[in-house]
Amino acid sequence: MFGIEFFHVRALQFVLGCLAVLAAYGTCKNRVMSYAAVYGVGAWLLILKCIQYHQSGTLPMDISAVCYFLYGFAALLPVRPVKAAVAQLAALCGLIYCIVMIVMPEAFYMRDPTEFGRYFAITNHSLLLFGGLAMLGHVRMKWTDLFYTLVILGAIVAYVEICVSSGVEEGTAIFSRIVNGSIILVAVPDFVLTWWYYILYYLFVATAFGGWLALTYAFSRRMTPKEMRAEFLAV
Repeated sequence: MFGIEFFHVRALQFVLGCLAVLAAYGTCKNRVMSYAAVYGVGAWLLILKCIQYHQSGTLPMDISAVCYFLYGFAALLPVRPVKAAVAQLAALCGLIYCIVMIVMPEAFYMRDPTEFGRYFAITNHSLLLFGGLAMLGHVRMKWTDLFYTLVILGAIVAYVEICVSSGVEEGTAIFSRIVNGSIILVAVPDFVLTWWYYILYYLFVATAFGGWLALTYAFSRRMTPKEMRAEFLAV
């Protein structure tokens, strides 16, 4: 029975992940659909997460949770570099969740113990992937925009680390463990964190993140019309 549950969540995540990428590609070809996708996803995530966190009385302690709010605000703000930066991070969160849910769905079973919770999380992370890619096709990026991506990511890291050091419970969030490199202990509890592991770990993270920035930059430049003005203030 447990195996069947794994099959269902893997299948659902795979289908929604593929649909998110295809739908984002389709919206980039039509400006009306592009506006509807960006503002629609932004409004949904912002309203939904404001209600959820207000009711729970907790703080967002995961990069995905933070990106839900950032995406909603970025969709409303007419600042192109902020849109581009948040879009890159939101799409990355959605993609990583999609891959982990397909490869190792048991990692999220303790995080979302109910069936509804798992399906809801899969749907919202798929929306992050779709919305992030749709926003990248909504604004034309420049290489200088990557600076804003690093600044916003650094601000998220600082926010989470300050909250953790102040005694705020992470709950099921594992973002701080990704930052400090101890994430491997989730899969291999007996692993010894040596100096060479940290070198390899952060080298891998930096390389993978740099590759993602280059890939999303190329996607944005290809999907947005060439005649579109890449001004600082742009809807």
